[in-house]
Amino acid sequence: MVSDAQFATTLDRLLKHSKRVLLTMTTSPDGDSIGSLLAMQHIVQHYKKEVFLFSPDAIPPMFDFLIQGHPVMREMEASVHDYDVIIIFDTGDIKRSPLVDELIKRDPQKTIVVNIDHHPTTIEYQGQTAVDHNHVDVNASSTTQMIHRIAQHLRIPYNRHMATSLLTGLLTDTGHFSNLGTTQEAMEIAAELIAKGADHRTITNATMRNKSIGTLQLWGRALSRLTINRSSGIVSTVVTLQDLEECGVDSEATTGISNFLNSLSEGKIALVLQEEPGGVVKGSFRTTSNINVATIAKQFGGGGHAKAAGFKVKGKLVKTSRGWKVETL
Repeated sequence: MVSDAQFATTLDRLLKHSKRVLLTMTTSPDGDSIGSLLAMQHIVQHYKKEVFLFSPDAIPPMFDFLIQGHPVMREMEASVHDYDVIIIFDTGDIKRSPLVDELIKRDPQKTIVVNIDHHPTTIEYQGQTAVDHNHVDVNASSTTQMIHRIAQHLRIPYNRHMATSLLTGLLTDTGHFSNLGTTQEAMEIAAELIAKGADHRTITNATMRNKSIGTLQLWGRALSRLTINRSSGIVSTVVTLQDLEECGVDSEATTGISNFLNSLSEGKIALVLQEEPGGVVKGSFRTTSNINVATIAKQFGGGGHAKAAGFKVKGKLVKTSRGWKVETL
């Protein structure tokens, strides 16, 4: 494995010889991927390069405090071939990037692709490698923790926003220091970031104290439907489009349910099945066990990380005498 110091040297060389840099992440952005994106933006700007941010999915409103003043493209304004360096964060599997078809067709002499992640990452797609530099550290608590180390090696001066971006990723990926990803180094880095001006209070208010009455009513419905499959150890629940309508909330209100279920003492895996418009059911897996839920998600055409993964299938949720099931279309 390449050390952070060695990777920082490579990144330094790439940025010095670049003009336009694209920073992106995969579907379903979370605090770690968003925090990584924004912290790296600060690093690239330190090199006085043009930098562009792209997210295939909308940024959850709870992270508005970070995104304000930092526009993120929802649609690409140019081809990947128009960038000298592309950096991807927190992907787990490169096929989750909507750019993957272009990435495998690019000229690697003109466009260099870098992946930074704290999960094992699949970088092959259709028999080709889509990434030139794959920097992974499975022992890191978050991708933002890795970027903090890299920034230290590059001697990047921090401002309040960069420190807050990094701390957001670290806190959300460790469940505010409550899950198995919490390490001594993670807590030491958090203290460093707060000393550098990270706004811990705003992060906590935005990511933990952000539930409306309608959201809690929706969560109540989801919790009331909890079931456990004793043989598989899967604890599951469902959320329908009708639930969202009757509670007066949108799909963002379900954010955090799967993570919350991950704290259950019973079961090995948490699964939330959620209806989406257009006849789609989204499944979200979480686990704190040694079971790799990404391998389960791949059976349904999805992917993700060992501890957090998901999939989407065409179908709808149907209640039967034996419980809820996905009726495929």
